[in-house]
Amino acid sequence: MSDEIETKTGNKKKSGWFASGGVLTSFFAFLGASCCVLPFILVNLGISTTIVGKLGFFVRYQSIFQWLTLGLLGAATFFAFRYGRPRMRVIILLVIGFIFAGMAYLLPSYEKEILEWLNLR
Repeated sequence: MSDEIETKTGNKKKSGWFASGGVLTSFFAFLGASCCVLPFILVNLGISTTIVGKLGFFVRYQSIFQWLTLGLLGAATFFAFRYGRPRMRVIILLVIGFIFAGMAYLLPSYEKEILEWLNLR
């Protein structure tokens, strides 16, 4: 009986770590996907262009970040729901991770419209 409890606790910890990693990599994938919009916004907000220039790293490895995000979020979902309902923190991290992953996937399709909207102001 105690082995089951330890296994369930271990899987909950694993799901939390995977969910946290999924959120982090999905945020990096989002940064890579917003290669034209995000620098434009940051420069208009007064952020230094040297910092904005460093975002090119995320653009080069965007596809790696997207695949890593899918893997980590998939593993987190598997471990989280394997033995019932996970903790609320894990569910929130999964939702945030999937939102960033979806935005990273869809943003390049709507980048032109977003830039046109930002130029109208």
